[in-house]
Amino acid sequence: MKVSILSATLAHLANAAVIWDGRFNDFTSSADLNKWSWSNQVGPYQYYIHGSSAVERYVNLSPDYKNPADTVSKQGAKFTLDSTAFWNGQNMRRTELIPQTKAAINSGKVYYHFSLMRKDTNAPSVNREHQICFFESHFVELKSGWISGEQGTSNPNLQFMVSQNSKWKTEWKANVWHNVAYEISPCSIRKGFYQPAPFISTR
Repeated sequence: MKVSILSATLAHLANAAVIWDGRFNDFTSSADLNKWSWSNQVGPYQYYIHGSSAVERYVNLSPDYKNPADTVSKQGAKFTLDSTAFWNGQNMRRTELIPQTKAAINSGKVYYHFSLMRKDTNAPSVNREHQICFFESHFVELKSGWISGEQGTSNPNLQFMVSQNSKWKTEWKANVWHNVAYEISPCSIRKGFYQPAPFISTR
């Protein structure tokens, strides 16, 4: 199975102060993600949760991958999960980017804004759970496909989940852009605030 999702990630909403910018404007190619390491924490993303192949197999950048309505981003990203996308011997396919910042993204009210779209080619399976944009504690996340514990064996929806409960859903059709914004107030969430990890893990 191979899964591809196109995404243009933004870190703010209009009229809000930008404390972390998750665009790819300063990247020449996805190979720039390899510049980050625990000893050299450069760039806007930590890139260490992925399979054993080259970064281009899992993350690709192009102006073709950004939301056409986004006039600020120079390019977007296509994220791919395939038969090599296993990290540290786990049985979950994972390709993740985690914010690299010293900004207070876990203080006060903050917003995470991103756009995503899927193609019919290598579409995410409706028979598997895809964790698309989530916090490590999974108190808030975007998911698609059949979610573990649901009745049946398939689910065609893209869903916004809060504490594992669906709060919004729509059939995830090909070639349709979805703009998503998380408004997060750490004072109102359970203990254990973690940085979000876009994107995408598949069970």
